[in-house]
Amino acid sequence: MRVEARAPVRSRLRRPAGSRVERAQPDAAALQPPATREQILAIAARLFSERGYANTTLRQIAQEAGIQAGSIYYHFDGKDEIAACVLDEGIAAVTDAVQRRLAALPPDADMRTRLGAAVEGHLWGMLQRGEFTAAHIRIYRYVSDAARQRHRSIRSAYTQLWDGLLQQAADAGLLRRDIPVPMVRQFLVGALNWPVDWYDPQRGSFEQLAAQLTALALDGMTVQPPVPATRRRTRAL
Repeated sequence: MRVEARAPVRSRLRRPAGSRVERAQPDAAALQPPATREQILAIAARLFSERGYANTTLRQIAQEAGIQAGSIYYHFDGKDEIAACVLDEGIAAVTDAVQRRLAALPPDADMRTRLGAAVEGHLWGMLQRGEFTAAHIRIYRYVSDAARQRHRSIRSAYTQLWDGLLQQAADAGLLRRDIPVPMVRQFLVGALNWPVDWYDPQRGSFEQLAAQLTALALDGMTVQPPVPATRRRTRAL
């Protein structure tokens, strides 16, 4: 008995005359260009600042970026390199802002003016790159030794920038001599880091913020008692 081979099902289906084939439309996500290195870093910085280092995974970063987890390795070796780059971006932002403010000053600017410019620059860099600087503050102590080692040189350079500036102020007699410069730097820069969490531009301009924190840093928070006027000696009659 001879069995005739059946034609493929699709060839036996006839479309009505004049009908058009409906082609599947590509998914909207597929039309998006692949995430760039900068986009991945920005997403990682936001997740690090929100969730911390340990609670942020490569899969979560990839999902937010709209890519497969394995695609991250096209740009980075892994989570350690991403963390080191986020740390670098945070410090680079404030370093550039401080250097620009100092460079814009006239050559004869006094030390108080220079310190005020550095304070303003640090605040500006912190707030302009808020997710990177916030991530730096939150994750630095928790990243791997490898990530910290990659980041060490740029962090040290910023420390030296402040130490040099504060030492000049100390030499000019502007700072107290009973407190070491490194301690002054740690206190000052540490205090200047936190406005990234609480500053609200609707409650005051950036200029107001910079002026107020500069006054706190250089003049303190206590009211200085008035100096009594020196009594004039009465002339002997």
